[in-house]
Amino acid sequence: MSARRSALMAGLLLCGGAQADEDWLGGFALASQEATRLQATPLNVDNFLAIPEKKTSMAGLLEGRFHDLTWRARFETWRSDIDGRRSGSSGTLQELNRVFQLTPAVTLSLGKRLYALDPSFVNQPLGFLQKRTDLSDPLDELGQSEGLPMAVLGWTGSQASLTAIYSKDAARHADGYNRGVEQSIVRLGYEFDQLSVSMLLRRASGESNGIGATLSGAMGEHLSWYGSAYSTHDTRRATAGLTYTLPDLPKLQIEYAYDGRGMSDGEYAGWLAQVDRNQSLPLPDIARKGLQAQAAQVLTSQGARQRYVSVTLAQTVGDWELSGGVYAGRDDHSAVWHGTADYRYSTRTTLMLSVLRQTGDARSERGLSPFGSRLAFRVRRAF
Repeated sequence: MSARRSALMAGLLLCGGAQADEDWLGGFALASQEATRLQATPLNVDNFLAIPEKKTSMAGLLEGRFHDLTWRARFETWRSDIDGRRSGSSGTLQELNRVFQLTPAVTLSLGKRLYALDPSFVNQPLGFLQKRTDLSDPLDELGQSEGLPMAVLGWTGSQASLTAIYSKDAARHADGYNRGVEQSIVRLGYEFDQLSVSMLLRRASGESNGIGATLSGAMGEHLSWYGSAYSTHDTRRATAGLTYTLPDLPKLQIEYAYDGRGMSDGEYAGWLAQVDRNQSLPLPDIARKGLQAQAAQVLTSQGARQRYVSVTLAQTVGDWELSGGVYAGRDDHSAVWHGTADYRYSTRTTLMLSVLRQTGDARSERGLSPFGSRLAFRVRRAF
C-alpha cells in the first residue's frame, strides 16, 4: 500500500466508496447501548469523574459532496445513569471543505477536513492533523472522527508530489492531542514501483521545529509493511508495522510504536508518588478528588508511557466481519484487549457488537484507569 493511498484512506472510507467526481449524499443512523464496568482506583474515588456505567444513545451522521464541496456532520442524543438519568445532545460539523483545481497538476483545498500524513493503522507519529484512532474502531465505523481547519496546496506529478499545509485550530479539546495548534507543514513524496517515500518539515506553535519521514511498500501479494518517524530537538516518535494477508486466513496487523513524549519509568514513578501524597494531604475532599482527577487524565491516557505494541486479527466469514486484538504497553505490561463482531443483516442494516477490557497491575497505566471493561451493542442503518 502506498503512502499516498494510505493518506487518502480515511477520506475514502468516510465517503462510503463514492466516486471522487460524483455528487452524492449519504449517512447513517446509529442506536447504541453501552455497559461499562468501573474498576477500583485511587484516581476515581466514588466515581468522582462521573463515568456512566450505562448509556443509551442515538446518533446520526450526514455527509455529502456537491461539485467540489464536501461536508460531514454528526448529531447525537444520549441518556446515562449518572445523577439520576442525565441526558444531553450535541452536534458537530466534522468536515466542510472545498477543492479548487488550479491546473491539471495543482489543487488548493480550503476548509475543515481529515488528513493523514502516514500509513500507520493505530499509532500515528505523524498524526498532526487528525485525532487519535479509537482502538476498537480504527476505520471510524462509528463516524466520530473530526477534521481540522486547514489550507492544502498540492502538486502531483507522475511519481513525485509536493504538498504545503497550513492549519490553525483555536479550540482546545479533551483528548489533548493536536488541538489549539498553529502549524505549517511541507511534504515531499515519491512513488517507486514497490516503495513509497515521503519526507516532511513541520513548524508548530509551542514546539521545536521537526522533521519526519514515512516508508511503505509490499513484498508480493500478501505482505505489506510501513514505517514512520518524527524528530524534534526535544523528542522523537516512531512506528513500524506490517500487514499479512492470506486467502481464508485472518488478516494480521502488527505495529510497534515508540513515543518520546510519554513518561520514562522515573517520571511515571514520580506521578505515582504524587497520587499517594494526594491521598494524605489535609485538604477538603473535593479538592483532593480534583488533584486525583488531574493525575488520572495524565496517567491513563493513550501515550502516557513510551513503548507500545499493537496486534490485530480480522476475518470476514459470510455476512460476519470479526476482529480482535491487543494494545500492550511494554513499559509496565498493561494491555487493552478489544474485539468486534459485525453482522450485515441487510444491504443497509448492520448489527455491531464490541467489547474492550483493560488489564494490568494495580499501579500500571491500565490498572490505574477507572475503566475496567466495556460492552456495546449497536444497530447502524445506512441511508
